[in-house]
Amino acid sequence: MKKILLTRMLEDNADDREYFEGKGFEVLEIPLIGLKPRQKNVPFEFELNECDWLFLTSQHAATFLLEQALNHGLIEQLESKKIAVIGTKTEQVLLANHLTAAFSAPSATKKSLFHSWSQCYSDPVVIFYPKSNLADTAGESLLKAQGHILYTPILYDNFFPKDSKQTLYNCLNKETIAAVYFASPSLWRRFYSVFSELKLAKVPTFYCLGETTRQAIRQDGYDAVIK
Repeated sequence: MKKILLTRMLEDNADDREYFEGKGFEVLEIPLIGLKPRQKNVPFEFELNECDWLFLTSQHAATFLLEQALNHGLIEQLESKKIAVIGTKTEQVLLANHLTAAFSAPSATKKSLFHSWSQCYSDPVVIFYPKSNLADTAGESLLKAQGHILYTPILYDNFFPKDSKQTLYNCLNKETIAAVYFASPSLWRRFYSVFSELKLAKVPTFYCLGETTRQAIRQDGYDAVIK
């Protein structure tokens, strides 16, 4: 059976695992991502009080925000805000904490969230958009151009675990991998940092989530099928 490698955190792979198993793949999983909260608590009470909307672009952003809010006694402030999200997993984090989303992106990408929300809400508001250290600024200029004010604190760090790097190296050396799936540009870059050293005779088929990740793969001379 042909093998596909999934590179997200194990708890994020359920839907992708089911999808690719349905395509006839044997699924291997090596998380090329680790997450940890910023060592210093981010003092965002003022920004949270000022904002009209919260933008949450992953379940991890939602989780770290809720942890910080609990630490600072700010849960009531969260309850008074409108929340825009990407994906059902992020909504589930909110629901588990008795919060609901007022807006959900039509597809699970940040670009979809920013563009679709901006088409529905044109009057200037204040937006609180917590993110990781690796999050880009794509889409933020669109909102600012409409007159919206953005607060964008970094709540957590996204890093490449050393153990995962060695595990990936061993896997690519020993296994015949038919395909690899990437959900973000950073996952591709971490994979490529190991893959490019090996000079494998056969290049796997690459699958990805969204055009942004596909462009990152193309920049290194490869292509990908958007899932």
